[in-house]
Amino acid sequence: MTNLKLLLLFIFFSSAGRVLSQSKMDMNTIFVCIPATDYASLFSNQFVKDTLFFCKENTTRTDKDNYVGKYFMGEFATLEFLQPSGNMNFGDQLNDIGIEFKSRKIGLLDSLKNSNSKLEIEIEKVVYQESDNEKYAWYDALKLKENKTNLEFSILEYSAEYLKVLGFAEEDLKKSISPTDFNTVVYGNNKYPRKFKSIKSVELEVNTEGLKYLKQVSNKFHFKTNKNSIEYNGFKIQYSLHKKLQKIRIKNIEINLTESLPKRFMAVSPNIDLAISNNTAKLIFK
Repeated sequence: MTNLKLLLLFIFFSSAGRVLSQSKMDMNTIFVCIPATDYASLFSNQFVKDTLFFCKENTTRTDKDNYVGKYFMGEFATLEFLQPSGNMNFGDQLNDIGIEFKSRKIGLLDSLKNSNSKLEIEIEKVVYQESDNEKYAWYDALKLKENKTNLEFSILEYSAEYLKVLGFAEEDLKKSISPTDFNTVVYGNNKYPRKFKSIKSVELEVNTEGLKYLKQVSNKFHFKTNKNSIEYNGFKIQYSLHKKLQKIRIKNIEINLTESLPKRFMAVSPNIDLAISNNTAKLIFK
C-alpha cells in the first residue's frame, strides 16, 4: 500500500454529451513515446532536473501492461515520456501521443456513457498490481472506440478504493475534487518544490485521420472550437494539417510556471529543446 501511495508521486500532483461542463474535469497528463536517445538524456540538464521539474523514472505494473517511464511532474499536471518497446499497447510505438484529463467526481464517466447511448465511447478499468498477490482498483479511462491514429484522448477517474488509500474520507468521495482540493488532502502543507505548475497547450501537426479524430473529440466532449484549435477548461490543442504525414507529430508542449523566470533557451535532449519566457515554458520537439 505504501508503494501505491508513492506511485502518485510518480504521476505527481496530477494528477460526452452536455452533461460535461467546463468544471467537471482538468488537464492531467500528456505522454509521448520518444526516441531512446532522447529518453536517456531527459534528466541530464541540471536546471531541468533541479529547478523546473520534479523528475522521476518509474516502473508501473497493471493488469493490462508493464512499462517504464520518465516523468516531469508539476503542481497540477504531469508530462510522461516513454521509449519504444516490443509491446503492442498504445504508448509503446515511437510518436504515440496521449492526452489525459482527470474527472473531478466519481460517476462522471458513467454519466457520460449513459447520457447518450449513441456515443461511440468505452470505459476501460485499470488495476494497479502492487505485487502478484496485492491488487488495487486504480482508475477508469473513457476513450473513443474508433481511433486509427497515434493520438489518444482519454478521461481518467480514480477509483474510490484508490482515493481512500490516498487519504480521502467517504464523504469526500461524494464531492467534486478540484486539483487544489486533491493536493491539500494528499500532500497537506507540503509546498511543491519546483516551477512547473500546469499544462497550458500542445501543438500538433496532423494528417487527415488526425484532424478527423480531433473533430470527433471536440464534438463528443463539447470542446470550444476555434480556427486550428480546440480547448477545454484552460487547456488548448493547436493543430495544422499536413495531409502527407504518416503519423501525427507533436511540435511543442507549453506549460505554466509557478512564477516568472528570465528568458532562456536550452537543450533537454538531442531532439527536444526548452524555451522559457516569463510565466511559461515550451518543450520544443525537433
